[in-house]
Amino acid sequence: MRHIWLSKKDFTSYNQEGYIKAADLSEILELSRPSITRILNSLECRGYIVRNIDKKDRRSININLTETGIEALEKANRKILQIADRLVAELGEADTDKLIELIKRLTEIYKRILEEHGSSNDE
Repeated sequence: MRHIWLSKKDFTSYNQEGYIKAADLSEILELSRPSITRILNSLECRGYIVRNIDKKDRRSININLTETGIEALEKANRKILQIADRLVAELGEADTDKLIELIKRLTEIYKRILEEHGSSNDE
């Protein structure tokens, strides 16, 4: 949902019409199109998104967040920030900085492992 929301912002590489294409989501999230379709079906059933056929290219599906989807995303963002604030408060700034550095290192190692073993989009 965050990528759909970001499609409305000027600082993204997505088009500026406030939606994102399902195919673009598949590429950005590195998930197969059937996986994206299952996720979108679930979001649509919950009333978080709407899908519309692109008037310029009838093979493409445009995804928009609904008001309910925006509210759910804002609620999730608030919860994430509360957790992050609590972690920083309990760890302290020095340990938080160490944690961030370790997460960066783990991410780099994980990427190297994936490159060495070749990854599929659904792993």
